[in-house]
Amino acid sequence: MSTATTVEVNGFALREIRVRTGLGVLDLANQVGVQRPYIAKIELGHSRRVSPKVFNALLSALAITDRRVLMANPHGSITELSIAAGQ
Repeated sequence: MSTATTVEVNGFALREIRVRTGLGVLDLANQVGVQRPYIAKIELGHSRRVSPKVFNALLSALAITDRRVLMANPHGSITELSIAAGQ
């Protein structure tokens, strides 16, 4: 279910980038300010939508400059792209 206040995350991409960056799940969770199981659920696709705050923290922790890299639908609606951009 899509809501106007969350961003759908590509869990597979998140995991790949995290592993290539050399971060463990716990390290990423600590940097983002969430619990380790939450990151694991996102990566496994059990929690596909996150708040803009968590989304932006993931981008920052992984040093991602193009937010579309983590979006499940990088060519999604203008609303979701705006939320991901924090607007």
